[in-house]
Amino acid sequence: MDLDNRGFASAEFIFVTLMALIILGGMITLISGEMDKTQIGSLGQARILGEKVAATINTAYANGNGYSIDLSIPATPVVSLSVNNVTPGYISVSNAGKSVAIKLIPQNVTPYTLSSNSNYHVINNGTTIKFVPF
Repeated sequence: MDLDNRGFASAEFIFVTLMALIILGGMITLISGEMDKTQIGSLGQARILGEKVAATINTAYANGNGYSIDLSIPATPVVSLSVNNVTPGYISVSNAGKSVAIKLIPQNVTPYTLSSNSNYHVINNGTTIKFVPF
């Protein structure tokens, strides 16, 4: 009881609480950093898939009228790939609320939304590039 009267126990309790808060704050920062790395990795996978789709579209365009090529989009990562007229010449890849735009060579691509775990014929009909699911 003699220590409590002088405030040593209270000072010790405040010191221990402060140390616990510092340790918990460091752990939260570490976990947050790891979560950011995971999200960046997922967006990187989506970008690689978008580059594959862009290369397929560019190949169909480069080989001229009547050329078609098959495109297979795997089940993972779960993405939404949009080709639209709002931003001609780009394909938009969305994953987990974030998106990235990838440049295309052809400007005339039929607007279409591609999804994961799907197969498409990419066809050059001379004036535009179009997608036909199969």
